[in-house]
Amino acid sequence: MHLLITGVVIMLTCVAAGRNRRKKTKYAISYFFPIIFALAAIAHIVFFTAPRLMDINSMINGNYYYNTGTVEKIGFMKNYFVINGQHYFLNPLHNSLQEGDTVRVKHTPYSSFTVEIKTVEETLPGSGGDMVKETE
Repeated sequence: MHLLITGVVIMLTCVAAGRNRRKKTKYAISYFFPIIFALAAIAHIVFFTAPRLMDINSMINGNYYYNTGTVEKIGFMKNYFVINGQHYFLNPLHNSLQEGDTVRVKHTPYSSFTVEIKTVEETLPGSGGDMVKETE
């Protein structure tokens, strides 16, 4: 999907630059559209498309990173959550997390897209066990 968005923005850049070259622009602000579209394409590539493309190799080979922590914040649209200041992205339809939950996150290295989330329940030190139980 991000490749498609990047392609559309690059296409808009080419169309706007072509109109400028043929002197078909009617308004002075239209002369700046190619620059605006090009900057938008570069920003989208840097922040979204490139990290996801770099994660393809990790996903094919099954190389994931694991982090454990307490959920500090959940995004407004439930498409990301924050653990120890790090943002993790996930499908909002599968987000059943609550703030304050202790979770173990399996994620991709570059885009921090969550592959698996397990809720971690720690036993109290005085209760006879120092084990950590994981549930899905």
